Amino acid sequence: MGQAGGLLNLEGGAPAGDDAGPPLPMIEDFPSAPLFTDGASPNAPDAFRDSAGSGMAPCIVSPEPGTLYPKNWLRPRVEVQASSAHNTFQITFSTARFAHALVIYSARASATLDGAVWEGLRNTIVDEPIQVSVRSAAVDASGKLTDGPSPASTSTFSVAPVAAPGKIVYWSLPKNDSGAGLIRGFGIGEEGVIDVLKPAQVAAKGHTAKCLGCHAATPDGDAVAFSTGPDGYTVSFASIVAPSVGEVPGTVSGPALTTVAGLKGVPAFSKAHWAPGDRTVLLSDTGKLHWIKLETNETGELLRTGDDRLATVPTWSHDGEHVVYTSAAGLTDGRPEHGPMDLRVIPYAAGQGGVSTELDGAAEHDFNEYYPAYSPDDAYVAFSRVPDGQASYDAGPAEVFVVPAAGGEAKRLSANDAPACSNEKSPGLTNSWPKWSPRAQTVAGKTYYFLTFSSRRRGTPQLYVTALVDDGHTLTSYPALYLWNQPADEGNHTPDWEDFNIPDVPEAPK
Repeated sequence: MGQAGGLLNLEGGAPAGDDAGPPLPMIEDFPSAPLFTDGASPNAPDAFRDSAGSGMAPCIVSPEPGTLYPKNWLRPRVEVQASSAHNTFQITFSTARFAHALVIYSARASATLDGAVWEGLRNTIVDEPIQVSVRSAAVDASGKLTDGPSPASTSTFSVAPVAAPGKIVYWSLPKNDSGAGLIRGFGIGEEGVIDVLKPAQVAAKGHTAKCLGCHAATPDGDAVAFSTGPDGYTVSFASIVAPSVGEVPGTVSGPALTTVAGLKGVPAFSKAHWAPGDRTVLLSDTGKLHWIKLETNETGELLRTGDDRLATVPTWSHDGEHVVYTSAAGLTDGRPEHGPMDLRVIPYAAGQGGVSTELDGAAEHDFNEYYPAYSPDDAYVAFSRVPDGQASYDAGPAEVFVVPAAGGEAKRLSANDAPACSNEKSPGLTNSWPKWSPRAQTVAGKTYYFLTFSSRRRGTPQLYVTALVDDGHTLTSYPALYLWNQPADEGNHTPDWEDFNIPDVPEAPK
């Protein structure tokens, strides 16, 4: 496969990642004085002067041990589960490079690292472990210790030498919303989300959309194609760039919009087929793979010689040469419903298609594989997988895997697993819908990838990010990073991660 997805080589000291900008400040040590947050009493240190009690150590939910943060990540937030009686927490950050540890006291079971400290830390301690330890205690109104302190739990994380590029746009179901949700988005490191596209904005521009799910970015980042259910689940387009938000983009002709509206399925694009005269979308409908040139309304069907099942949910390589799709026995509203279900690959061949072959490692007959996504350099394909016989939609047993695009052994991602101490187990967490960041980046012979997916490990569907690093011999996966900027009480699904041209989230005081 080609490298059209944008492999950045950062060897030789070039800035790390799209968002590098001016050099970040560096720090020589942590502050020696403790920090107090979320209502912690100045007397809180007294609760931890004695040796640990006999209670259980807190469970550190975030960061999970061994996580790898992109350099532009959100300020690290420590979250723990502890005895319900404990109301005071001692959180310690330390690293071998520094003489002092940073001690934070909190009256809540979480604490977010100070913004100025994080700015310096993420540029100073790179690819080195940073340790987090947490103890908890119960303190009464007078400051007297009534239970604990607990033994310490520990976790570690490190900072990658690269930033995570692009922006994530996702389908959100707000709490108590009787409608079908909206599309929201943010950039990595932004401590909030913004509304990108609402059903009312689409309806105001002349086409109906009660639901804005199953979306994909046009390669220019100015618009999304999306399903318009919940009645009919046809496909439409809308701009996400002001002042034309909600309008059908000028790259989509009226006749082509009519053609697209008659189809179902999840849209797919390739940067290699997004230029004047060749602005093309792939769609699946009734089990066929259609291509539509959006300017001229020229259409065609990709041949899939050797595959007599139904085709859906394609991913199109960034070099435009290949299409990986889900081959399924049954579909509902253009998406895979039941198996047998495997991933197969065909050449695009200027819209002709060709011989369909199983993607080795993602066509195991004991499993159903679906929702494929090409990595930005077309080297890998990520996908969701459930045991054969299980439904694919919103499936509890779903897990995320990655396989070489040329086929090979599929790798189960460490990010499927919740922290061991949380007692949440996968399969069973609905890990699904993987999407890659828009560029891979190489530093000192290692290629860094980032990938987002949704999971129900916190009950409500939420978005997570994980890192993968290819050293030329082994692809290493890392535990999941929780995106704490998203509303925790909303159902957040089906992310897409591209160079979306959406506004930055307004910065809040840190």
